[in-house]
Amino acid sequence: MIPYYGHHGYKQFIKGKPIRYGYKVWSLASSGGYLYHMEPYAGVHTLLTETGLGHGPSVVLGLAEQAGYGCTGTMRQNQLFDVPFKPMEEFQKLQRGFTEVLSEGEKLLVRWRDNSVVTIASNVENVYTELPVRRWNKERKAYDYLQQPQIIHSYNQRMGGVDLHDLQVSHYHSTIRSKKWWWPIYAWTLHNVMNGDYDLLGFQRVVAQSLLKKFGTAPKGHGRPSSMSAAVTDIPRFDGVAHWPINTGRFLRCRVCDGCTSFGCEKCARPMHIECFKTFHNV
Repeated sequence: MIPYYGHHGYKQFIKGKPIRYGYKVWSLASSGGYLYHMEPYAGVHTLLTETGLGHGPSVVLGLAEQAGYGCTGTMRQNQLFDVPFKPMEEFQKLQRGFTEVLSEGEKLLVRWRDNSVVTIASNVENVYTELPVRRWNKERKAYDYLQQPQIIHSYNQRMGGVDLHDLQVSHYHSTIRSKKWWWPIYAWTLHNVMNGDYDLLGFQRVVAQSLLKKFGTAPKGHGRPSSMSAAVTDIPRFDGVAHWPINTGRFLRCRVCDGCTSFGCEKCARPMHIECFKTFHNV
């Protein structure tokens, strides 16, 4: 969900969500939170693959088909039709670790009895294998060793990519507010592009400083103009190249300790003590 509280025909309200009002977007992301594809919800105008299974499955199948990916996911009991599994009431009474498996071509359907019943389907892992896991037994106060389907282990390893992506984007989201309907979508898209394997805060600072330096206008200051008042971006400040201390010939406030000094950095054009020189260029 992209938060938006203005008036727009595509704005949605979803009860119980962290972001209740805004634009709804279906996303396809990796297990590491990297966004591969997004599809905005536009009501009846949303382009969906016709599957006859409803909006949710149609979106997942459509995104996966466009990107050429297979799918692995859990299924509810009311989504299973004409499947020759045991009745749910009977299956829940079985011993923990019991498994039922169905396979057809490249499709695999597995039901596993853990603390609760888990049903999972896949067209990626079409060969059924198992691996040992341990579960705590409250009655014996010891661990039980069970056989877990490999498909469930793989699903647990790779699930939650969209939630992780939303978490990373929400850490340093833009706080600039606007009444324009397109601004939240633009800001959200910009954060998606910057969300990768970099230091998230540091990378967003570099992007913001570069955009402001190229397109922004310097604020009008008060008092007598100073030749050393311009802000220093992180790129030249921390590049470690040609930063030499010089005597400016006048006493100014050190940018690190606020004391008075006549020394400064020739490249950054900032006043600082010789003792503060290393701190300024490394923090």
